[in-house]
Amino acid sequence: MLKKILDAIKGIFSNLFGGSKKSETPSKPVKPSPIEETPQDASEITPDTVVIVANEMEEIVILPNTPDQDFDEDIFDNEDTPVEVVEPVVVPEPVPETPVVVTPSPGTSSHNARYLWCLDNGHGSLTSGKRSPKFDDGVTQFMEYEFNRDIVSRVAKQLDKKGVKYFNVVPEIEIDNFLQGRVDRANNKSSDLPKIYLSIHSNAAPARSSNDWAADSISGIETWFYHGSKKGQKLASIFQKHLLEKTGLKNRHLKSRPESQFYVLRKTKMVSVLTENGFYNNKSECEKLINPEFRQKVADAHVAAIMEIEETGI
Repeated sequence: MLKKILDAIKGIFSNLFGGSKKSETPSKPVKPSPIEETPQDASEITPDTVVIVANEMEEIVILPNTPDQDFDEDIFDNEDTPVEVVEPVVVPEPVPETPVVVTPSPGTSSHNARYLWCLDNGHGSLTSGKRSPKFDDGVTQFMEYEFNRDIVSRVAKQLDKKGVKYFNVVPEIEIDNFLQGRVDRANNKSSDLPKIYLSIHSNAAPARSSNDWAADSISGIETWFYHGSKKGQKLASIFQKHLLEKTGLKNRHLKSRPESQFYVLRKTKMVSVLTENGFYNNKSECEKLINPEFRQKVADAHVAAIMEIEETGI
């Protein structure tokens, strides 16, 4: 008791005349830096995100000598906009296999290759989420990594026959997002042809949980491009047109984000697009995405767009 009284008196004198020890000022809270890898694709954007929708039928005029990424990076590559993100699951970094560049054998086709297509199948088997709820049988489930790789494989088989050069950016399966690696592989790949980056995905809509299907009204195809890139918008319009024609899915048009754009679109040093081929947590649409015949239509649409661009350029 006596000690408490003495401490109280000591505190009073300290406040009146100042103590020898300086009071500690609480440190100012530091805003956490955004996760570099996010956002990855349309399934990760929040409802309050500003998205610019463009009509794929709009005529895009490309001036002579326009660079492949015709935008002011200081204006558009803005990482200060807050983005709601989910902390990624940390997994061991796999030993990457050597990416494969395929050059068609002589005599395979008379086509004179115009571009090197960097085919990015996005995500790996170790990526958290990116899968549908289970169907009524309790077993059947859509895995986006498997869908993306299947579409890229179907596209590659046709490009082999047509004499189009391509680069499989991520041949590995047991891998996570590998975002920086995907971008570095494409950027650092030497090529005597201009490069185009094509990232293939399937979409996801907001739902009560990962075990619940989203609303049936949220469905369709959309193609994303780097905001401000005329070449990117023209490229996206060609892919969107062919995807709609081949699949018959709802038209969600072309999309871009003024800020905090998708990692692979803002970090690649070449014209790039990202296709979102239906919603895997829309039950009726997911049934189509699992169907091999429908997947072939998706692949055929990508090939048709590639061949149009190979013929006419951008």
